[in-house]
Amino acid sequence: MIRRSIFIAALTLIVGIIPVAAAPNTAQGLRAEAEVSRAAAREATKQRWEELKTNREAKREEIKAQVQAKRKEVKANVQKMRDARKKQVVERVQAKLNDVNARRTEHFLKVLERLSTVLDKIVSRTEKAKAEGKNVTSIETAIATARTAIASAESAVNTQKAKTYEITVTNDTTARNDAGATVKQMQEDLRAVQDTVQIARNAVQNVFKEIKTIVGSSARTTPSATGSSVKQ
Repeated sequence: MIRRSIFIAALTLIVGIIPVAAAPNTAQGLRAEAEVSRAAAREATKQRWEELKTNREAKREEIKAQVQAKRKEVKANVQKMRDARKKQVVERVQAKLNDVNARRTEHFLKVLERLSTVLDKIVSRTEKAKAEGKNVTSIETAIATARTAIASAESAVNTQKAKTYEITVTNDTTARNDAGATVKQMQEDLRAVQDTVQIARNAVQNVFKEIKTIVGSSARTTPSATGSSVKQ
């Protein structure tokens, strides 16, 4: 009986001691688990932050690349527009130059044609004067000079008429100068041709003066022909 009582008392003591001894171990374990969880959470958060940071940087670089590409595209489009406009301007200037050349040379040919008509009339009148016994040597010399001048002028005009003016643009920065050089060249060419037509006109006028000295006021010609303006 005494032994049984001792056994129960010992058992009760052991049972009472076990929870008290286990409690500190359980609390410490929970704290350890909590710390592990917090550490894991911190690491996960850190990883997510690094991923976000990496993604943001990648996205920023992507956007930067897109913006740069767009700027290049816009710049290229603007350059194309400028080139197109310059090309159109060059084409218009070329067309204008060739139109002016055609009109001027056509005008010169008409002037020479009228001068030839006047000269033919003077030749006819000179032959009549010669038949009347008058000395027309100076007139005949002037007529020969005038015919040579007209033929030379016609050759120069026809050569000029066959020319085509093309603006050769070296690059965008020299387009204006290139166009200006072509315009200047055409002006110089036309001026040279105009000079030959003027020489022919002066030669015909000289013939008219000579015929007047021989036949007097009876010499008639078409004022609009000898007086035709070489310029237009």
